[in-house]
Amino acid sequence: MRRALAFLALLALTAAGCATLAPDASDAPIRYRCQAGKTFTAAYALHGKRVVVSAGGVTRALKLARSASGARYTAGDAEIWGKGPAATLKGFPGGPYLDCNAQ
Repeated sequence: MRRALAFLALLALTAAGCATLAPDASDAPIRYRCQAGKTFTAAYALHGKRVVVSAGGVTRALKLARSASGARYTAGDAEIWGKGPAATLKGFPGGPYLDCNAQ
């Protein structure tokens, strides 16, 4: 019995360790459709601390930034600001991407 409990504990620790092996793992990309037919994708990673955005033929990683409401991510002049399924994107070719909604 003791050996079985030790094995289960080791198995649980191994599984927990495997879950942390991919620190850049991200959720599936979300496609946003915006006014004027513009689109972009955003894949949130690191438990919401980073987002990888692809728009206008450019892909960039943005870091979580302070916001009064919603979630805001920035990197240089690039910014995505969202609340619920709505978002705006600036600083990418073809932008700004306004009145965007997750599809």
